Amino acid sequence: MFFDNLKNNYDKLSISEQQAIDYLMKQDNIEHTTLKEIKQAILISSSTVIRACKKLGYNTFIDLKYDLKMSKELSKKNKNSTASTFLSLKEQLSVEFSRTMSILNQDDFDIFANKIINARRIFCIGSGSSYMVMSDFNRKLKLINLWSNDYFEHYSIKRIPDICKKDDVLLVFSLSGETTVINDCVLEAKQNGTTILAITSLANSPLAKMSDNLIKVYDAPKNRKKIRSRLMLSVVGIILFETIVNTISPGEYVID
Repeated sequence: MFFDNLKNNYDKLSISEQQAIDYLMKQDNIEHTTLKEIKQAILISSSTVIRACKKLGYNTFIDLKYDLKMSKELSKKNKNSTASTFLSLKEQLSVEFSRTMSILNQDDFDIFANKIINARRIFCIGSGSSYMVMSDFNRKLKLINLWSNDYFEHYSIKRIPDICKKDDVLLVFSLSGETTVINDCVLEAKQNGTTILAITSLANSPLAKMSDNLIKVYDAPKNRKKIRSRLMLSVVGIILFETIVNTISPGEYVID
């Protein structure tokens, strides 16, 4: 393509040849530009333009014009596509955020906060795209001196029912609510009397059915779901942590 040829060979052009190519690149109707027009516009001979074409890898002036026209059209199309994708993403995230905010209820956060504060131990669980959000939340709990550990590897999740008790809380971050190893853990822990708190999507998942309390987020259908789905979990995690801090020390918001 023209721009690759230009990048690789521009330094090989003389100053006059560079002027000719620069002039051509500025033309909106490149296919109608003639050698005579270039000569009259920038006082450069036709032979100079032809030499520039050959140095860039084209046999004729017509070949260069055609490739330049196609390259400019493709570049414009790519820019429009990028802009469209960006605007679409902004709109999608805006809708997802607004809908999540509309379904969140302060009472749910107060219930979660009180159960977490009063728990003997908090077991934070999350895997896949939920792991980073869960791990960050666990880190913050430690900063306010609550006993908390995070579990994301399957073998460690499987061990939780062996150690969790009635006074403990299992806090699960799972957008799908369908992860088998997590749901098996939740079922066994529930049989031990452990309180199950889950942050998940609106879907009527196995996790949602087994949990004692839920905070649900809106999860719009989308491509590359695992890359972007953490956003709403992160939002809920921030609100929940601030609720916990404010319950312990009203008016204080100290952790970023």
